[in-house]
Amino acid sequence: SMSLETLRELCAEMVTQESEKTRLEDELKAVNIRLDILRKNKIPEMMEQTGVRTATFSGIGRAQLAPDLSASTKEGQKDAAMTWLRDLGYEDMITETYNASSLKALFRRMIVDAQPIPDEIFNVTPFTRASIVKG
Repeated sequence: SMSLETLRELCAEMVTQESEKTRLEDELKAVNIRLDILRKNKIPEMMEQTGVRTATFSGIGRAQLAPDLSASTKEGQKDAAMTWLRDLGYEDMITETYNASSLKALFRRMIVDAQPIPDEIFNVTPFTRASIVKG
């Protein structure tokens, strides 16, 4: 039937868009890697070798180095990290949080069980989503 053919076309378009999304995400990962190599390795090394602190290029702008760092809590050390922060008086940096996926799962169960969700606290918008399982 005509409507089934239209549905088939929509599903084919969904598969195409999912594929394009994956391709672009992979492309973005590669761009981020190349960007990091330039800004964390190649340019700082070149500036250090040439003894240049700042360099201004027409049509580009001013290149300069800035100190930075990455930081994370080691596996299994979250409690120790919180204790350390509290001991130094930085308890205001510690926030309680919850997992968004777990919250969604809880709300799905509550909806199925017809339990009320406090709408003055949470925005919950149920919707129906199509999914395609590769056959």
